[in-house]
Amino acid sequence: MAAAFLLFGPLPMPAAAAPSSGKPITLTVVFQGSATPALLSKVEAAGGQVVKVIPELGAATVKAPASAIPALQKVPGVQAVAPQLEWKLKAPAAVPLAEPSALAGPGDLYQKYQWDIKMVTKDGASWSLNTGSHQTVVGIIDSGVDFTHPDLAANFLGGRNFVPAGAHGDPTETGDPNDIFDRNGHGTHVAGTIAGNGRVYGVGPDLGFRAYRVFGAEGGAPTAWIVEAMVAAANDGVDVISMSLGGYDVNGQVFWTDPDTGVRYALGNDHADLILWKRAITYVQQRGGVVVAAAGNEALDASDPKAAIRMLNEEYGPYGYTIVGAGVETPGGIHDVITVSAVGPDQSLASYSNWGQGFITLAAPGGDFQRYPEPGWYLDMCLSTYPGGYAFMAGTSMATPKVAAAAALYIDQYKKTHGGQKPSPQQVLQALKKSADPLGKNSGRDPYFGYGLVNAYKALGGR
Repeated sequence: MAAAFLLFGPLPMPAAAAPSSGKPITLTVVFQGSATPALLSKVEAAGGQVVKVIPELGAATVKAPASAIPALQKVPGVQAVAPQLEWKLKAPAAVPLAEPSALAGPGDLYQKYQWDIKMVTKDGASWSLNTGSHQTVVGIIDSGVDFTHPDLAANFLGGRNFVPAGAHGDPTETGDPNDIFDRNGHGTHVAGTIAGNGRVYGVGPDLGFRAYRVFGAEGGAPTAWIVEAMVAAANDGVDVISMSLGGYDVNGQVFWTDPDTGVRYALGNDHADLILWKRAITYVQQRGGVVVAAAGNEALDASDPKAAIRMLNEEYGPYGYTIVGAGVETPGGIHDVITVSAVGPDQSLASYSNWGQGFITLAAPGGDFQRYPEPGWYLDMCLSTYPGGYAFMAGTSMATPKVAAAAALYIDQYKKTHGGQKPSPQQVLQALKKSADPLGKNSGRDPYFGYGLVNAYKALGGR
């Protein structure tokens, strides 16, 4: 089962449509080696239509009727085949800022509202050590960005769109690779958290960033779009990839019963999506990139494989799926990804944040909703840029870019002191772990906070 992925804003609402044997569906096909022309020809001979190839990952997007799945699985050189599912997401719960702009000035909203940025930067003390530069770039894989926003324009370094024409039935989706303007708001909020520099500040107010748009207005995306963006970001030489998104894959058996014919298909136990994620992360890291991802907002123990399986069967059972085995939160549950949980202003685990022993790497402020009643309930959320203005949001989506920015600041400082040489992803991880503020009851790696609360000031050598 090739799961589609969600922006990790608050309260995601997935809905999947089951494939139908009577019409072509979209499949992810992963090969044992390269996607050679000869192998692609065999896929087509088995009933598939190759739509797109990701040569760097040895994979392809293929259209075929569900009845062709067994034949495709038997093609020599094919490792895994699975349908791509589309998850729909309601627009993230954003609270636009109603703040008069007559007295606007640099950092005025930071001073008033951005408790979260202050927590990570030690009230801005980290900026006396390093604010970043355009020699270090964060790749934001998200819903695009409002690159005209005055707090973002100076640090925006371009990007690319991976949403194909007609996606989600949206007539404005033309497939133009240059169409990276944010239709959702989520990506713009993330960008401001990393590199805002105006009325709000990001953790690295002079860092460069690139936007890789994989989500439209509704927020859903299959894995294939996301890993293609990861490959592009790595090829562009970005230093850190920030992914405030996630879903669940299966390390086990997935079965699908065709509602039209009653035929039950075994989709295999070598999950196509899981293979794609692992290959994409390896591809990025081999090119020196650091991958940072959100832990997710289901308030569950993501280290418990049975918990994820129960959730997946509840979600996908009505569409004919039966899932057996271990559920894996992706990309956060994959080895070598820096996975981020969220805390509120009191540094306790946010009410929505996923957690798990060995799953969480670091914690960062993502906001919460619990301390304030109406009308000020949103003040514990995180203020950042939003298309045309500013908005409060909460989620592990808001925590993730803070860790990504801290990683980028460390990389930028390292380059400046090592003649332009870049630290390895493992060096970056060790620096963030050692500089984190301990949280929780467990020494070492805590199930809720990992190695602790990210601290950009200490990561840059502050004491």
